[in-house]
Amino acid sequence: MARHPTQPRHTTATPTTTGPRSAPDGTPDGTARQDGVALLEAVEREAAGLAVQSRRLVEALAARVGLRAADFRCLCALTRHGPLTTRRLAALAGLTTAAAEHAVDRLERHGCALRSGAPGRVLVHPCHPACRTRAEPALRELRESWHPLTHHGADDLALITALLADSRRLSGLVGVMHAQSTAFTM
Repeated sequence: MARHPTQPRHTTATPTTTGPRSAPDGTPDGTARQDGVALLEAVEREAAGLAVQSRRLVEALAARVGLRAADFRCLCALTRHGPLTTRRLAALAGLTTAAAEHAVDRLERHGCALRSGAPGRVLVHPCHPACRTRAEPALRELRESWHPLTHHGADDLALITALLADSRRLSGLVGVMHAQSTAFTM
């Protein structure tokens, strides 16, 4: 069939829509995605608040047993994991290696820890009787303070754990993005 001279060479059909347009997430206006973002922001705020309260709790428990918070975290890590290198102890306690070294010095003075091994492979050992005397009452109190949270089911706690892990990954991404942005500045 021949085309009429006034007819365009290529015709494109324009789709007709009836009803509201859908957002990429399938909702009429993207509200589900916005609600999800708002919920994740709420999780972030609550997690930050939980971290602050957790730090305060550790500080209070440490003071109760006559230790600094860093020393208490190291003592807890040693009690839970047994002998550790100072570097591993620092990682578990959330400290720098230098701060962990100072904490171990203080724990040794209190009779709660002992270093042993060859240079380059020194292990920090918990002195169990002193650790138990100092740490166990505070650790028991710490476990009891977390007890009200155990009414949540395992699935709920697993979801919270996954969300917090995702939050840490996002924090890492922010650091990478910041490093990349400063790499391009003059």
